[in-house]
This record gives sequence, C-alpha cells and structure tokens, in this order.
Amino acid sequence: MLDATAAAQALSDAAGAARGFLGIDPVTQNCALIAAELTRIGAQVCRADDALVGYAHRPSQPRQALVASTSARAEPVATLLSFLRIHQRSTSYLALVPAGSVTIAAFEGCGFRQAGVLRDHRYQSGGYQDVLVYFAKEADTCRS
Repeated sequence: MLDATAAAQALSDAAGAARGFLGIDPVTQNCALIAAELTRIGAQVCRADDALVGYAHRPSQPRQALVASTSARAEPVATLLSFLRIHQRSTSYLALVPAGSVTIAAFEGCGFRQAGVLRDHRYQSGGYQDVLVYFAKEADTCRS
C-alpha cells in the first residue's frame, strides 16, 4: 500500500491513465490536492508492476468497494478484488470509468458489467464527458 503522498505522486506520474481514478484527475489536480482527496475518501492505492489499483469503501454500503485501475490488464484488478474479498469482506464492487478508457478491458475481464452511464459527468479537454458505471458482485468476479 502506498501512503497518500506516494499515491498522489504515482497517480500524477501516470497522468492520462489515471484520469477518473477514484474521482481524481491528476492532469488538473496537483499532488497535494490528490493526496487530500485520497485521504478524505479513505482510499488505499497499491502498485502492481506498472499498474496502480485502488479502492475506497462506500460509507452507505460498507461491504461495497469503489475500485479503480490505471491498466487495461485484468490481473492487477483480480488481485485487488481477491484482497478485498478475503481481507475486507467486500461482496460487491463499483467502478466509475471514463468513456473510452483503456481500463474498461480490465474491469470487463474481471466480470464487471456496465450498469449505467453518467452523461456529461466529467469536464475534460473543453467538454463534458460520459462516465460509465461498472458493477460486479463477488460471485461474478474473476479469481487471482
């Protein structure tokens, strides 16, 4: 696990790949703001080779984790889900993924299904962008 400052720096270094990662935008937010936001939501970020994965539990649904990744590979996400299932007792997972993101492949490869679209949810590059809502139950996910 990376501390908030190290996670903020790693996400800033990932730049475009980290846009929308747990609701942050390293292209428009500086490291201090990213670290503060990660701390505020109680996020945990891990490095898995060249990928960053992270999660935050939702206060209204303590067994549901909001998850994120910077990679198109399913393996880092599968490892994160296994950790959450075993050590955090999570039973369902939610991912908010910018439309067109390479990370869609990772989530779909781990059993996530698109559950909805937040139209014009995120402002980027002079226009509003859609954010896709992906959901999976523990029983539907891949195992690491």
